[in-house]
Amino acid sequence: MTTIPSIDPTYVTMICDAFVALEDVISDGELGALILSSGIQDLHHNASRHRRLSSALISDQDHHRCANNLASFLKRTGLHIKKSRGENTFRRYINQINEVLSFSGYELGGEDAQIKLLDRSKTTYVSPEAEDRVRRFRENIAQNHLHPDIQMVCRAEYFVESGFFRPVKEAMRLLIEKIRTKAVLPQDGPELAEHAFAFAWPNRPVLAINTFLTEKDLAEQFSFMVLLKAFFLMFQDEQTRSYRPSWDMSLEDAIQLLSLASYFHRKVDKAMKTVPAASNT
Repeated sequence: MTTIPSIDPTYVTMICDAFVALEDVISDGELGALILSSGIQDLHHNASRHRRLSSALISDQDHHRCANNLASFLKRTGLHIKKSRGENTFRRYINQINEVLSFSGYELGGEDAQIKLLDRSKTTYVSPEAEDRVRRFRENIAQNHLHPDIQMVCRAEYFVESGFFRPVKEAMRLLIEKIRTKAVLPQDGPELAEHAFAFAWPNRPVLAINTFLTEKDLAEQFSFMVLLKAFFLMFQDEQTRSYRPSWDMSLEDAIQLLSLASYFHRKVDKAMKTVPAASNT
């Protein structure tokens, strides 16, 4: 079988978003069977649908360094939906998944849900309005001297909806991935903030944002963790780990929240790993 290069984790996360929207089409039990039959480990089968899928699909890509099993999962799911739910529901599935895959250069074939390189003559159209909003957004990021990683959310596909909730949410996800990678921790959102930066005296945190020697250092570390956790809680429920519905976010609010995200990025970039992650889980 031809090796399919790994798909950007941001787009894998967006695929998981699509599966949350398709919860009326395919049950959690069916998802579990399809995950396992595609050769993917169901790492968190009791977690929310989004976390269950994202942890399984991203971990599998990281382990195998390719998207072959992900492609198999998408194909198996499509064929199962076609057989059990009918042609119209199958088309809905194909369209929703392709809205994401098109940005990574792939698409699912219309009849057998086989992943293939995108036919550029059918590339998803992004309106001039969305392109203009990206341009204005990028200008605001530059004017406010935000962390360079914030520029990664300046993608037209994040601006097709009204308001600016989506790019801020994606910036939050990028921050989560940075912390998870640096701390070598599997947690998500608010839980990740605690596991990476919290500490119980006299133990040290997994990641320290300062020298962690004085009471002032400890106070800064704890305050940083609380602030980071609160930021994540704006977008993700701590108990269910599901992402909250979007709200109408103004450009001004988005830039101010991204200024906070920029601060977190700078601190995480300089943070030092002090203990093995296992000792803090």
